[in-house]
Amino acid sequence: MTTSITVLQQIQPSLRWFPKSGDCTEEFLKRKSKDSNGPSYNDLTTGDDSVLVEAQRILGRCLPPSQAGTPDTGLVVGYVQSGKTMSFETVIALARDNGFGLVIVLAGTQNLLRDQSEDRLKKDLGIDDGDEHWAHFSNPNSTKRMAAETRLSAWKKKQKKSLLITVLKNLTRLDDLTALLGLLPVVDVPALIIDDESDQASLNTKAARIKSGASPAGDVSETYRAVVALRAALPRHSYLQYTATPQANLLLAQADFLNPDFAELVTPGGEYTGGKAFFKDNPGLICDIPVKEVPSPTNDLKSAPKSLLSALRFFLLAAADHSILRKSSTDKKKDRNRSMMVHPSLATASHKTYKRWVDKAFKSLKKTVIGMFSTNLAAVRKLFAGEYKSLRQTHPTINSLDDLLQEMVEDVFDELNAVEVNGTPDAEKKIDWKANRYWILVGGMKLDRGYTVEGLCVTYMPRPLGGSPAADTLQQRARFFGYKAKYLGVCRVFLQASVRAAFSDYIEHEEFVRGALASHRGKRLAEWRRDFILTQLLRPTRPNVVGLGVRRVPVDGWLVPEVLQRDEVAAANNRALLKKVTHLWTERFGPAVSAATVVPRATHTNHTAFQNIPLKAVLDDFLLEVQVKDQRDSEEHAAMLIALGVMVAEDATLTANVFLMNGLKTGYRTRSRGRGVDASHRFAPINQYFSQSAGTANDRDFRSDDRVCLQLRSFDLGTHQRDQSQADIKDVAWFALNVPKKMMKALIVEER
Repeated sequence: MTTSITVLQQIQPSLRWFPKSGDCTEEFLKRKSKDSNGPSYNDLTTGDDSVLVEAQRILGRCLPPSQAGTPDTGLVVGYVQSGKTMSFETVIALARDNGFGLVIVLAGTQNLLRDQSEDRLKKDLGIDDGDEHWAHFSNPNSTKRMAAETRLSAWKKKQKKSLLITVLKNLTRLDDLTALLGLLPVVDVPALIIDDESDQASLNTKAARIKSGASPAGDVSETYRAVVALRAALPRHSYLQYTATPQANLLLAQADFLNPDFAELVTPGGEYTGGKAFFKDNPGLICDIPVKEVPSPTNDLKSAPKSLLSALRFFLLAAADHSILRKSSTDKKKDRNRSMMVHPSLATASHKTYKRWVDKAFKSLKKTVIGMFSTNLAAVRKLFAGEYKSLRQTHPTINSLDDLLQEMVEDVFDELNAVEVNGTPDAEKKIDWKANRYWILVGGMKLDRGYTVEGLCVTYMPRPLGGSPAADTLQQRARFFGYKAKYLGVCRVFLQASVRAAFSDYIEHEEFVRGALASHRGKRLAEWRRDFILTQLLRPTRPNVVGLGVRRVPVDGWLVPEVLQRDEVAAANNRALLKKVTHLWTERFGPAVSAATVVPRATHTNHTAFQNIPLKAVLDDFLLEVQVKDQRDSEEHAAMLIALGVMVAEDATLTANVFLMNGLKTGYRTRSRGRGVDASHRFAPINQYFSQSAGTANDRDFRSDDRVCLQLRSFDLGTHQRDQSQADIKDVAWFALNVPKKMMKALIVEER
């Protein structure tokens, strides 16, 4: 794989080392290319963003196996259902080829998810077939000491099998594993920890209480303590956090033991369909569930809602089309399943209700279609007419309705199974996808995160938002994302209108976060400002894990920094910038005119203005150049920059008005006696910045209702009421920004 190494050598910032693909990786990739739903070998290995190159890039950011050093933490971000498991499996195979003796996978918080991940790892890495690269231990404890020690000893002597450990992300299981590691000779063993769904359970859920003072600094949640202890037992390791929803990880306090050092991205393949595909590009795939069709304490439904019956008819048509196409396929093993998911709520009682409705509706449809297909085909056609018409619009190549109905009778009805997937004793614990081709899964939390639903094409999710949901929690419900480009047109997602709006809003946030991480690839995350665009509808994550202080900054109204003179170098820069930018704008846009031209009521004013300057110029020439050194001011300034950047990206024609207060003649401002001039004080509270006089146009009035406005000002600051010559702070360069209400963007910004 010399080609991939050449690609890696060109990456900037450069990798710490260059992982090479060996026998383990080659066998894994070839095995995956033969998988029923897998990509080709060429797709896996060719291209700058292939699975192989991205996995080499991720591992190449980690601590090299040949070196001792401080264990580091990497954050790996993919989309929901985008191939994160494929990515970390490739990283694991590369780790084996490059001298790692131990790999630990924290494989979910529920046995269903751990079983799914463990089974896939054993199959994909060849462990089930007696592979020579791995010795696998599942949820091991101290009783496995001799077996594990024997394996490690053999690995050290002859580089024989590496240890692969899969463990439930559970306090007892993690503590058992840590105790075992304490008995093993792992001091000189390069190790890798993969934390799948790392934003779930691993993080300290008491972080917010510590931040607020409600809990002492050492008070941590139990699973977090266990993960930290596990890491402490491995002197030479790297810890990779895999997730599609990194908000919580990115908002960890800098001192947190799990705070990531770097971030990398998993790029989905061309067949991937995520939020943009469903909510932006193909809105016809989304169907509304009326509020009146959602059971609640005040809305007791006695029978299955019409939207659920429609979803079932959509699914039967999609399954029948798949069945017809499959019969003509040369490879019956590929793309063998189609499924429907019903996701009502977390409460298992509701699962039973919906399962009963699904069973009854399916039984009735089956009886009707089979009974009337030969005697009254027109009536059967009418039953499916609405759904078929909709499918023809989004999937024009779908088979004829008569052929689909016949396929239901001959094949689909006999191949369909409906099950509950939840924590109740009588629910299905494991789905055997080979036993039936068509499935209807009814469940809650077990279908909420990490669980892969094979061939999912119809989702019925009456589950409401539930107040103000965390953005990451909402996104994890999107099991309907995935590699569905070939059959996207037959997919349907049933949601309440409010949930649909929330998903649509989340897309902006998700793309912003990925874009920010992409631009920061390879750099230390400690240098990165964790700023997030979110609408007022969504929080960034569960508040209890946000140890880093965050607050919502509504970028509307006046934003005025309180400190601009704390740093002498910055103050000098800002004074020079004021002169430079006014000269530049005069040359480009003409001389400033009287501000009365812009604010008619200001009949007598010394203020001047540049009118209708491109907002991009205001951003590029001044706001990105001005130095704001105070911590709190800089947070608001960062929020402002991001908000304005998004505005410009959305509409490059936006303009702004720039007011030169007093024509930039140096004015005078007073400050209260006793406010010192050293770096610990703030010099210009907002009410001191704006002059106010009754019956006149005050400084606050120099703004606009339809565009961003920037005020620039120069003044001296002192304690004497009228004697400017006594000013103790000279030539202060200041600015204020106004964003009108209708252009408001709310952001979550880090509070340092």
